[in-house]
Amino acid sequence: MTIQPGPHQPPVPMPEPTPSQQPVPRKRRLALVLISSAVVLVIIAVSAVVAVAHFSGQQRKEDLQTLKDGHLTALVDARGKLQPAANAYLAAYKKARNAPASQEEAEKNSAKERDEFHQAAKDARAALETVKAAHKSGDDGIGIAVGQLEESYQGFVDHMEGLVESYPQFEGLFREDGAGCNGLFVGSKAATLRERQTLLGQAAGPCREAVGQLKRSRNVAYVEFARTLDNRIAQLESNAEITAKSEENYNEFVKIKDQMTQKVDEATARNASEEEFLKIADELKVLNTRIRNNRSEFDFAAKRYLSGVKDMPLLVEEVFTKKIAAEIKSYDSVIPLRVQILKDAVDVELVE
Repeated sequence: MTIQPGPHQPPVPMPEPTPSQQPVPRKRRLALVLISSAVVLVIIAVSAVVAVAHFSGQQRKEDLQTLKDGHLTALVDARGKLQPAANAYLAAYKKARNAPASQEEAEKNSAKERDEFHQAAKDARAALETVKAAHKSGDDGIGIAVGQLEESYQGFVDHMEGLVESYPQFEGLFREDGAGCNGLFVGSKAATLRERQTLLGQAAGPCREAVGQLKRSRNVAYVEFARTLDNRIAQLESNAEITAKSEENYNEFVKIKDQMTQKVDEATARNASEEEFLKIADELKVLNTRIRNNRSEFDFAAKRYLSGVKDMPLLVEEVFTKKIAAEIKSYDSVIPLRVQILKDAVDVELVE
């Protein structure tokens, strides 16, 4: 391109543009715009990720703080209401039963306390589920601590529910209108040991059925008691049979002794030979050995039978004074410890 000169001027050529001054093609300008936009979008995306991560981290910390200060506190409070509710029901049921009232009437008259216990148990389970829902992962320290707490807490609730649900069965074992296990204590009702064994066998049947039902309880103390009682009933039956048989053997030995005395008198009257007397003496030795063995078996079985009868009330009493008390004491030691372990695990993650 040139500028037209005037009449007396030569044409002046225009300088060629440098590469940097070359006009930018349209496609290249579009590419630059797109690249610039992409960089902006990346920056925005990174900022959003950082913001979301920060929000998620903050939200998690708030959730963990709620777990520690809110949910665990509610869990402890719910557990604290369970045992008093159970005791209130047991007292109400026993009071109604001693009125006196039948088992059905006693259950009706203690229904209010029973319902209150079931509500307390329901609240306790709900509190546990809230704690579990507050932390989904089970692989980290918090998840492991939650799992351990759940095991102990669930065991305690099951234990208390079994205590309440199976109490009428346990309490009625030795009542006249209950399972009839008091029929095991034959005492002076029997004129002979064989009659005692017969009466014991008649009482053992229904008693053993009730004991079998108690074995299905969710309360470990009841189950252990039922198994022990079942064994004691079997021992009573066995010892009663041995003593009855020994008594019958003894009566038979008395007859044989009278026969041997008559035999000796007859031999003496006949002035029998020494050989005959020696034979009679051998027979008496055998008889005496049988009598001693029978007496030994009788004494051993009789002592065990009397000991079994004497210890039975103590066996019943220890269910609450020792067994159930020991179970509750164990839970009272373990559960607070596992609550604290979970709190410590939460604290560790809050600090990180």
